[in-house]
Amino acid sequence: MKFEKIKNFLNEQKILLIILVIGIFLAFNSDYFLTFTNIVNIFQTISFEGMIVIGMALLIIIGEIDLSVGSVMAFGAALSIIFQPYGIFTAIIAGISGGALVGLINGLITTKLKLPSIAVTLGTMVFISGIVYLLTREHTIKGTNENFVSISQTEIYHIPMPVIVFTVLLIIFEIILQRTILGRHIFAIGGNATASRFFGIKVDAVRIFCFVITGFLGGVAGVMLAGKLNVASGRIGNSTVVFVITAVLLGGISMEGGEGSIFKAFQGILLLGIINNAMVILKISSFIQEMIRGLLLILIIVIDSINIQKKKYL
Repeated sequence: MKFEKIKNFLNEQKILLIILVIGIFLAFNSDYFLTFTNIVNIFQTISFEGMIVIGMALLIIIGEIDLSVGSVMAFGAALSIIFQPYGIFTAIIAGISGGALVGLINGLITTKLKLPSIAVTLGTMVFISGIVYLLTREHTIKGTNENFVSISQTEIYHIPMPVIVFTVLLIIFEIILQRTILGRHIFAIGGNATASRFFGIKVDAVRIFCFVITGFLGGVAGVMLAGKLNVASGRIGNSTVVFVITAVLLGGISMEGGEGSIFKAFQGILLLGIINNAMVILKISSFIQEMIRGLLLILIIVIDSINIQKKKYL
């Protein structure tokens, strides 16, 4: 009985155990890894895409996906830079609203036309990317309001604002998913959308909500990133979708949908952040880093596919 409990614990907390093992290895091989500065740096690095991971987790749990998140982040950053002359608040609202609007469009097209979200959001990704390049005139555009950087460069007890915003969003959406009727509806739809309709759940409305939230969070990430750099470019977010999907799947959320948690998705992106940090510390080439991330995503998808097949035969 005790062995079974230990086995279940190890299976449930395997990502945290991997993080612990990697952390111990790096602690013995680098004096810098466990410093407060480096730990804060890891969390700040993952915080921007971590915001998007929250939305992607909701979508994958519900049985959908959004490939446009990187373009949406770039779009939010570009709008926040462009609207700076009208004030910081206007710039923030413009970036976030732009992201939410793209999410709404993705949701409406997917649900009302009954099209696969992977195809819809692939098209949106290309379209929004084109808009960003048009807005930036294929160059890096710089902000005109020096005070704008305060939204990301402000620190509270030496903790950067993006980390604080990410943590707050993480807690809010974990509570929504695990403790509210909306959360139960998300799990139900991911498990069986047809049965959910039979029980009176507004499936399309919930799906659209998840797309809007993902776009909203992409806009927030874009605004916060623009606040850190005070620039925007069409090159922002090029590898975001791969990073985000890898993090969600690594956190144990299956492409089959119907199960998972925001906290587990956080574990996934934290592990990726530590791996990226380790590769920098160990001076691994950026090209090899990209190869490792790609191989990791393939491996996770294969393992997820095998697990789905096993469940079908149980």
